[in-house]
Amino acid sequence: MSRQEPVKPKLWKSYIAPLLSPGRQFCLHALDVPSERFGALASFVEIWRGKWRDGKLPPWSAFDFYDFAGWHGWIHIDEIVSVSPFEMRCRLWGTELVNRLGVDETGKLLSFSPAVSEPNLIPFYRDILALPAIGTNAGIVTSYGRASEWSVVKLPCPGHGAEPDVILSCSMQGTALAFPPEDLLDGRPE
Repeated sequence: MSRQEPVKPKLWKSYIAPLLSPGRQFCLHALDVPSERFGALASFVEIWRGKWRDGKLPPWSAFDFYDFAGWHGWIHIDEIVSVSPFEMRCRLWGTELVNRLGVDETGKLLSFSPAVSEPNLIPFYRDILALPAIGTNAGIVTSYGRASEWSVVKLPCPGHGAEPDVILSCSMQGTALAFPPEDLLDGRPE
């Protein structure tokens, strides 16, 4: 059984992935960015932070259905299936997401998701897990055949071992979040 070491804070420069679609940003944030910076998603980040023990990321098994009261329909969970080529499987796709985007991603591979058409998505997911970092994407989503404004927070969690291999996400439809450069990290070059 592997043992997860405490996460050590790192110094990073600002990072916003250059995207082809205007008004959409994929951003990386230090694990200790104040929760209130995530606006209406702050309480979701606090649920995740409340499960940290001894400076270690919370394993996916630390969460209970009841931890997410009020968020259930907005949650999505992705788990690594393979590193090379990089592939994830959606383990859970909330009912509000199904209703608003018209697609149920539960059980589907990332390579078959409409979202995979978004530039920088794969490097973004890799960085969230490898750094590790909090990920956000905000702006107009068009990959599901509907144009609407969303904010999403993505939180790394170990699922099968000590290293993060699960991304716990929560989405909100409506006004997109915006972040000052000092709240952002550098991604790794592809």
